[in-house]
Amino acid sequence: MTSELGEDWKSKFSEFNPIPIAAASIGQVHAAALASNGMPVAVKVQFPAVAESISSDLSNLSMLLAASSLLPKGLFLESTLKVAKAELEDECDYKREAECARRFRRELNGDERFEVTRIVDELSTSKVLVMERMTGIPIALAENWPQEIRNEVCACPSNTFVA
Repeated sequence: MTSELGEDWKSKFSEFNPIPIAAASIGQVHAAALASNGMPVAVKVQFPAVAESISSDLSNLSMLLAASSLLPKGLFLESTLKVAKAELEDECDYKREAECARRFRRELNGDERFEVTRIVDELSTSKVLVMERMTGIPIALAENWPQEIRNEVCACPSNTFVA
């Protein structure tokens, strides 16, 4: 946080929970609130050196698979690793993720059925992504909803979607 937002990064938040609310292989997410207006935010922080280690990690994986009998027949290892590298690099690109979220918000602007998180641009960097923290209902619960509501969520006419 210090290397991305400066020594005084804590002053930008009125609250910051040091215990992550979510974690994954490349980073973790913290609940916080902005000092400027109290808005609840999610702060996605990338672990140090994750993006820089992708190439060497995939090279090591390639050597391991090539030297073992773990490689399935017909798998084009170079192509598979090239795609994996591109996808991992995209996953580590928080600037790209922020732009995609802004675009998603623009595309759904005016559709009252959707609320899309806001990106806090002044606190977002290539390794820290700060966005409005929202609450909602997990889409996995949709299987229990009436068919009419599921159709509306999917924006499908009622005669084209049956769960």
